[in-house]
Amino acid sequence: MEPVDVRANHIGKRQFGRVTRAQLYGDAGIAPSTVAARLRSGAWREPLPKVVDLGTHAPSWRGRVLEVLLAAGPEAWASHDTAAHLLGFLDAPRPASVDALVLRGRHAKVAELRLHTTRSLGADEVTERHGLACTSGPRTVLDLAAATAPATIERWILDQERRSPGFVARLVALTDRHRTIPGRRRVLDVVGRLPGDVARLGSPLEVIGVQRLVQLGAPPFVLQYQVCDLDGAPIKRTDAAWPDERTLLEFDGGAYHDLSGARAHDEEVRARMRALGWRLEVMTRADIDGPRLEGLVRHLSAIHR
Repeated sequence: MEPVDVRANHIGKRQFGRVTRAQLYGDAGIAPSTVAARLRSGAWREPLPKVVDLGTHAPSWRGRVLEVLLAAGPEAWASHDTAAHLLGFLDAPRPASVDALVLRGRHAKVAELRLHTTRSLGADEVTERHGLACTSGPRTVLDLAAATAPATIERWILDQERRSPGFVARLVALTDRHRTIPGRRRVLDVVGRLPGDVARLGSPLEVIGVQRLVQLGAPPFVLQYQVCDLDGAPIKRTDAAWPDERTLLEFDGGAYHDLSGARAHDEEVRARMRALGWRLEVMTRADIDGPRLEGLVRHLSAIHR
């Protein structure tokens, strides 16, 4: 038979070096007395009841998340702020504490844990990120909505739809399924204000820019509008456009556009569009929250037919 540590590590290597006592006893076939001896010696430690840290992995935030999930029981998912960070929600910071969602009445009672409970959780409401079970993007938005500003919810939804077309539809379907979740009405209010073609957003900067246009009450616009020359040949897709007003808007991010070759190409293409009679506004991240974008919206609102 393999040595005790080898058997334990077979399980722990898939779980950031964390295992449950049940896994050690049942899956690895290690006697409770051996586990107790390892814990007394300090070779292993027990950060939460019935969860053992084998000491094979450096301390990490993801390891801590898994400790909480293992302690909560087999049906536990990282949720709320923890899930938002795991799923890469725009500007969602790594939370100091771990949130976990469990099925009501079917989880371990651990005094050290503050768990969120739910009556039901569909298969489409959970996923996995970085080896950790967590709530899906739509479910995470719904769970956080009651305590989150509408502007933040809007930004999350815009960015998630950009990354995963159909996100808004899945979120709306979830609000119909969970009619008593406190944030439901806020989510529906935010969704009701979104442009219809948000899946065409191309970058996080566009997400921020479009969100600001919506907040400012801009007239209806088209995302990723294809500008063509007089022969109908495509010139470029612009981030937003008001075709009837012959106005184009591009959000200029530094990651790509600050390259000298890209900058020269951009200016050449923009000159061609302006020569065709388009008013083209190019705005940076700083412009989005400043007077330039506000002035453009005022101008468009005044001439909008």
